[in-house]
Amino acid sequence: MNLQNLSSHIFFASLNFVQMKRKKQNQEDDNFSKLKDVIYETINSCLSQNKEITEIIGIDEVCKITGLSKHTIYKKTSNHEIPHYKNTLSKRSVLRFRRSEIENWILQHRIGTVEEYLSSQGCL
Repeated sequence: MNLQNLSSHIFFASLNFVQMKRKKQNQEDDNFSKLKDVIYETINSCLSQNKEITEIIGIDEVCKITGLSKHTIYKKTSNHEIPHYKNTLSKRSVLRFRRSEIENWILQHRIGTVEEYLSSQGCL
């Protein structure tokens, strides 16, 4: 075997090795991609389940959502101005709220634009 044949064999062996390495890397990439998809699906599933659990919220969360103080929220519940629930099973009553109802309540208090007002008055 001469030097040229030997270098040719080494070249093709190296090329074959590189191709096998790339194939293995592609398989690992595919496995990693599948694992990543499973992790994302699991996280999304957990988050959606957690959202259902956190649909019932307390007054602190209502304050964060609305930007109103506890005093104002208590006043609005006693005046029946905001949707709420009272847990009277224990000795002290606890206020509870549904996140979706609070969000809808906020959206009901929309202030229209000047154009909408003028349009409703027949001025436009």
